[in-house]
Amino acid sequence: MAVKSIRTKLTFLLFFIALIPLLLVITFYLVNNISSSIDNAKSEGLLRNSIVNEHITEHFERNLVVLRTVARNPMTLHYILAKPEKRDPLTNQTLQRANEVFNDTDNMIITDRNGDQIARTDEYPLINVEHRQYFHEAMHAKEYISDVLISLANNRMITVLEVPVLDEENNAVGMVQRDYDLLALQEYIQKLSSPETHVMITDSVGNIVAYSEEKFESNQLIGVSMNPAVAAALAGKTGTIDVHQSIPGKSKKERMLVSYSRNDVSGWVIITEHPYHYIWQEVVIDALTAVVLGGIMLFAIAVIAAFVAEKATRKIRAVSSLASKAASGSIDSPSFSELGDDELGQMAMAIRKIQSSRDHYQKDAEVDKLTGLLNKATFERLCRKALTANQEGIYSVLFVIDLDHFKEVNDTMGHQTGDAVLHDFAEALRRLFRPSDLLGRFGGDEFVVFLNDIPGKEIAVRKAMSILEAARNVLVSSGDLKVSASIGLSSAPQHGTDYDTLFSVADKSVYVVKESGRNGVSFGQDEPVRTE
Repeated sequence: MAVKSIRTKLTFLLFFIALIPLLLVITFYLVNNISSSIDNAKSEGLLRNSIVNEHITEHFERNLVVLRTVARNPMTLHYILAKPEKRDPLTNQTLQRANEVFNDTDNMIITDRNGDQIARTDEYPLINVEHRQYFHEAMHAKEYISDVLISLANNRMITVLEVPVLDEENNAVGMVQRDYDLLALQEYIQKLSSPETHVMITDSVGNIVAYSEEKFESNQLIGVSMNPAVAAALAGKTGTIDVHQSIPGKSKKERMLVSYSRNDVSGWVIITEHPYHYIWQEVVIDALTAVVLGGIMLFAIAVIAAFVAEKATRKIRAVSSLASKAASGSIDSPSFSELGDDELGQMAMAIRKIQSSRDHYQKDAEVDKLTGLLNKATFERLCRKALTANQEGIYSVLFVIDLDHFKEVNDTMGHQTGDAVLHDFAEALRRLFRPSDLLGRFGGDEFVVFLNDIPGKEIAVRKAMSILEAARNVLVSSGDLKVSASIGLSSAPQHGTDYDTLFSVADKSVYVVKESGRNGVSFGQDEPVRTE
C-alpha cells in the first residue's frame, strides 16, 4: 500500500473522529437551544404575570384597608344617617385626607342606602348608583371589587372598590367606595412590557381592563372571553398555551406563546403574549453563530488532522524505507534496531493526550462552570440511573431549591456579585452533603440535590433546614440585601419511583413555599415549615 494512501486515509480518519462529535454537539446545542428559548419565554411570561399580579393585589388591598378605616369611622355612619342640613362638614375633610393618602387622581365617595352619593372628593356631580352591581353587594354587607365599567360621572373606564358602612346591628346603611381609573394600570403594564412581549389584563367576565398594545381612552368595552388563554385563566388555571391571534392592520394571524394566570383578590386575568417570531429570531442568531464557529473548528480540525497524519506516518515511511533497503540487501536487518522504542512511546503519549483531552471536555460538558456542580443533563441522567437501579425498600429524596431574592441581588449589585452568591451557596451545599450525593444547578438560582438510600424522611428534612440556614448565611456585599431559600422535597417511593414524577412534586412544593412567604421547606406540597 502506498505511503500516500495511508497518510490520506489517516487524515480522513482523524478528521471524521473529530467531526462526528462536533456535529453531534452542534446538533444537540441547536435542539436544546430551541427548547431552552421556549422554556425561557414561558418562565419570563409567568414571571411577568406574577409581577403584575402582585401589583394588582397590593394596590387593591391598600385601597381596601383605607376604605375599611373610613367605613368603620363613627363619623361616617353619623354622616350617612343625618339629615343633609345636619351633616358635619368635618366628615368631608376626613374623606379628603383619607383619599390624599394614595397621592393619585382617583376619588373616594360616600353613598347612602338609597344609592345617592352624598360626598365625593372630586368636583364631579353627585349621582345615583342604585342600579350598579357594586351597590347591591354593599347593601348585602359585602366588600366588592367591580369588573370594568364606564363611570357615570366622567365617562372614564374604571373599576370600583367598595366597603359597606354598617350600623350597630350590622345592617348596611351605605358604602364608601373608591373609583380606580384604569389609565394608571394601562401606563404600568406599558412600562413593564417590551417590544417582544405584550401584557393584557381582563376582568372576571373577559372585558379588557388594560393592554400594553392599546390605549383605552374611549368608553368602549372590549370582550375577549373567547380567547383560549383568557378562558383557561377564568376557569382558575395557570400556565402557558399556543394561540394564533389576529394582528391589527394585518390579514394573517400570528402564532404566540401566551402565559396566563388569575388574580385571587379581584378575579382578573393576566395574560403575557410572546410572539414566536421573536423566539425564532434568537434561535436563528444562535444557529448562525454555531455554524460559523463550527466551520472555523472544522477547518482547524482538517489542518490538525493533516499535520497529525503526517507526523504519524513518518515512522511508517521510515520503516518502509528500511524494509525496502533490507529486502534489496542494501541495509542489514539489525539496522531496524536504530528505530528504537521512542516512536512507539510517542504514539502512546499521543493517545494518552487525546484521551486526556476527551476526559477534560467530557468533564466540562457534565458540570456547571460557575459552581462546579452537575449540570441539568448530567444530574437528570445520574438521577434516573440511580432510581432505575434502586431495589424495593430503598428510600430516596429529591430536593429542588430556589434562592429567594436572587434577582434583586443580580439587578442591584450586578452579575459579578450574583455569580459570587451562587458560587458561595454551591460551596455551602458541598459541605452539607456526602461525596456520593448528587448536587446540581439547573441554571439561574435553581439548585437540585438527590439523596439515595437514606434511612427516612427525618434526615432529608434536617438537611433542608441546614440548607435554609446556609442560604441565609451567604454573604452579599450590600448589607441591605439577603438571600434565603425555598425548598421543595419529594421522596421515592412515597411520591413516585421515576425522576419526572419526583421532580414535578418537588417543583410544585417550591411554589407552595413561595406562595406562603418563601424561606421554608415543603415536603410533597405539605404546609411549609421554617427554622426559628
